[in-house]
Amino acid sequence: MSKRIQYAGVKPEAFEEMKSRLKQMGLSLNSNSGSFNEKGVSGKYNYSHESETLEIDELKVGFPASMMLNSDSLEKRMTELVVQYGGTPVS
Repeated sequence: MSKRIQYAGVKPEAFEEMKSRLKQMGLSLNSNSGSFNEKGVSGKYNYSHESETLEIDELKVGFPASMMLNSDSLEKRMTELVVQYGGTPVS
């Protein structure tokens, strides 16, 4: 099952830090919007510098990543990072 996650108040430095942390996990976000499909984790994302919003759609965690995490734990890690930098999850 895929997830949709939205964050508000995401400063550019928070987005850059998230990209850096995700890269350490083997996921590369190469621009402000696009898609990713690496190591069993896939999804689409769009970051707006102007409105400081980040949307992640169709987030799925499959094999081999599913041996270490699931979409809920990945969402939790991303949310902790965004909140640390002053952003908030949008319901």
